[in-house]
Amino acid sequence: MNRLARVLLWLFLASTLTAQSKNLLFYGNSFTYYVWGYGVPELVQRIAVEAGHPSPTIVTALTGGGTLPFYATDPTQVARISNSLPPGQTWDHVVMQGHALEATNGVGFNAAQFLSGAVAIMTNVRNHSPAARAVMFQTWASAWGQMYYNYPSPWTVPMALHNEIRGNYRLAVNNINAGFGAGAATNAAAGDGVALLEWNPAWYEPDLFHPNPSMILVAAMTIYTSIYGQTVCGIGPWNPAGQLALALAPYGIDEADWNHLAGIADRCADPTLRRFPGSGDHLLLEARTGTSPLTACPVRQMTTGTFVEVQMRSMNGVFHGAAGWLLVDTFPTGSPPGPSVVYPEIRVVGALSILNTSASLASPLSFSIQMPFSWPGTSVLVQGLAWQASTETANWFTTTDAHEFVFF
Repeated sequence: MNRLARVLLWLFLASTLTAQSKNLLFYGNSFTYYVWGYGVPELVQRIAVEAGHPSPTIVTALTGGGTLPFYATDPTQVARISNSLPPGQTWDHVVMQGHALEATNGVGFNAAQFLSGAVAIMTNVRNHSPAARAVMFQTWASAWGQMYYNYPSPWTVPMALHNEIRGNYRLAVNNINAGFGAGAATNAAAGDGVALLEWNPAWYEPDLFHPNPSMILVAAMTIYTSIYGQTVCGIGPWNPAGQLALALAPYGIDEADWNHLAGIADRCADPTLRRFPGSGDHLLLEARTGTSPLTACPVRQMTTGTFVEVQMRSMNGVFHGAAGWLLVDTFPTGSPPGPSVVYPEIRVVGALSILNTSASLASPLSFSIQMPFSWPGTSVLVQGLAWQASTETANWFTTTDAHEFVFF
């Protein structure tokens, strides 16, 4: 074997060893499998392949109406941990999704049982796979108009149900991390994404609580990010159209839908994975260049003549009464500024300027311009700020994630 052949063989073996396929176990119910042809696990698998990862091994333990205590104790479900992989292989992640109302104290459920079930499942999995990590698949509140199941009793509005579900999924993550070590669990905040879609019935099936294919895609995106530690806005299934685009097309999901939903999913990712994270409240910055639709994806390109628009929205009425500012700063491309030392949710920390202001965010605050020049090597950073206290940070103001516009 000549030297070149040996080098090529070494590179092949090295790439094989460093890019191992993941073994993923899914516990859940109809929120995980409810779609014609593709459920959440299959879409996670397809997104991973589209992003360049080896196709993960997917094993599902899914039953209609299943709860975490059931999966933690039923012998058949527990046995899936030990009998679903070839001898010697272990799980990389276990994804847990409870009943729609299991993480609440309403309609016959007890959130304490949900929390103990999550820890028990993790215990079962770790007994087999000591390095496995948990992903909590945070579910969503039902849509507006779901009168016979949730509203106006026991919850008056979707926000109340959302906050209870969200709080207990986060608590489940904290409990697992406390018991198994920091980083043992993460939260895939699909329910936060549905909240940013404002629980619009258009995103649900006719029963107003099961997800339609677009909502299932949001869930798969958030779970992919939690497992692989990568956001999805940079994945382009339509450039050119590959297997993922072909899988989504029968459900009416096109490139514009992907970009819209990717921005929502990435906005709900863990702050450590977001490019320029803000406070994380019900406040959304969207932008576009050229004729593309507004999305929450954080990076775009522009040059002389490019039409640029940014828009900040108060979601679910939370910041309707607040004054708002759109702030802007510049930095050398590739050397973004770090967060403010005192207020890390502020990302525009240099010689910032104000693009636009509004006395109220009851209507979106926007700014648009057709760029009169180009400045290659420079990026423009835009961030929204609302003069109202943040629930997430407890500071007296709230910020959006920031968006970068790169001159080329």
